[in-house]
Amino acid sequence: MAKLRVGKIINTHGIKGELKVDVVTDFPDQRFAKKAKLFVADKELTVLFSRPFQQFWLVTFVGYEDINLVEQYKGEDIFVDESISQPKTLPGEFLVSQILGLKAVDENGRLVGRIVDSFHTGANDVWTVKKANGREILIPYIDQVVKKVDLDAKQVIIDLLEGLDED
Repeated sequence: MAKLRVGKIINTHGIKGELKVDVVTDFPDQRFAKKAKLFVADKELTVLFSRPFQQFWLVTFVGYEDINLVEQYKGEDIFVDESISQPKTLPGEFLVSQILGLKAVDENGRLVGRIVDSFHTGANDVWTVKKANGREILIPYIDQVVKKVDLDAKQVIIDLLEGLDED
């Protein structure tokens, strides 16, 4: 079964088993919905309740409604079974799972590397691009840098602004 990372447990919240989750999905209301099946530390858990909280989500799992039962999960990633129905996207939209592995090329068509990860900052998403030499660079997902996401061609066209790539 292929798994897709949808969050990371940052800490506990209160004493009733709530976990503070740094979300890495554009669909937290679907991914963390009541009765959703998620995987934490290779255990399948069922969401009892979830809610947005500041820039995070608070999630409680069925059978884990006590802080002593959830402390062990601090720092763990949360995954969803990738084969479950994917959220619907509008034309021009895409899922993070669709861009992972795509080639990143500059505006002249030269290969920069491959997208290997994506994470969210307060302002925007940031993509990790692994270059042929093994070095990684961080590319902000903003209009000035990401010019085109072409899923059919399996590539992303980027403008490497000064300072993004130190090679």
